[in-house]
Amino acid sequence: MKILQFGTGRFLRGFLEPIFEEPASVTVVQSRLGSNGASLINAAGDGFHVWTRGKSAGKIIDTYEVVRSIDRALVSQSEWTELQEFVLDPQLRLIASNTTEKGLALDPIDTALSDTATCPQSFPAKIASLLFWRYREGLPGLALLPTELLEGNGDLLRRLVIEQAKTWRFTNDDKFVVWLNEENRWLNNLVDRITVSVSDATPWGTHDPLAVVVEPYRLLAIADDGRDHTVLPTHAMVKWVDNLEPFFERKVRILNGLHTAMVAHSLPAGFETVVDVLNNSEQRLWLQELLNEEILPLLRPRIDGVDTYAAEVIERFENPFFQHRLQDIAVNHAMKLQTRLRPLVDEYAQRFGKAPRLLSEILE
Repeated sequence: MKILQFGTGRFLRGFLEPIFEEPASVTVVQSRLGSNGASLINAAGDGFHVWTRGKSAGKIIDTYEVVRSIDRALVSQSEWTELQEFVLDPQLRLIASNTTEKGLALDPIDTALSDTATCPQSFPAKIASLLFWRYREGLPGLALLPTELLEGNGDLLRRLVIEQAKTWRFTNDDKFVVWLNEENRWLNNLVDRITVSVSDATPWGTHDPLAVVVEPYRLLAIADDGRDHTVLPTHAMVKWVDNLEPFFERKVRILNGLHTAMVAHSLPAGFETVVDVLNNSEQRLWLQELLNEEILPLLRPRIDGVDTYAAEVIERFENPFFQHRLQDIAVNHAMKLQTRLRPLVDEYAQRFGKAPRLLSEILE
């Protein structure tokens, strides 16, 4: 089985790559011009290191492994022909991605394309073009796993791909749209694992620019579509679930919501990392009050086990090895405030008849 992956960032290196077959089952695509991700991957040679460090059930975990599942990396703009050839490989079954939430959007510039020879600009347009290439050759569809943190990410990618395909004259074929809908699997999913850059001296000693540090916790929850589960490896972190919404709600509102809240409240106060916030009694008290008084009361009535998950999140934040920088979390901060915290403010006001004090201060 082969995998095509859009995204060269550290998250997928620390999250998906370790569960795929070794060696050489993943072809990675760099879409962003000016990045050196592809060149670093192709120069890596004998794999890269994934260093698992943190607390799990009160115990310290500190181990590493060498991951060798990546075959090569391609730059989409300059190696589009190679990508088109690879997408026809009969062993290819899965396309995974992590292009950030902004990646799941169309670009008007792609509307003018008149054939498949030119690499499109947006990620959904690239997928539309590559899938049309497979369709035209009479090949079966693929499973698509967009791990961008948006609810219904698989359904969203499908809508965008179909919308893009309908704007192109060369795909003006109702049968292609039917093929996109019925022969491909658009897997709604939720990913949960914190990954950071290496900041300490490493136990392996050699320089590794692709190395990542990950926490012990990891979860890939996938909405079960009733079809073949072997499109992904059997692994403890992979869970096919009947209802994805509770997993999404608890992660976005608790883990990601608290991250965004820390950026708004603690970064201006001079705190640089998540663990710095947790180690300061005043900041920790503020965070716990936000969690216990304004977030958990909203989630408990509709989601089982949120208190257990919240306790796990606090333990993850206390990771003594992580330098998880608030400045990194602050990327796209304005959008994150609206998607992660604004719904909580509105729900709190509706349920309790007043605005939540701490959340309202953050969103002022």
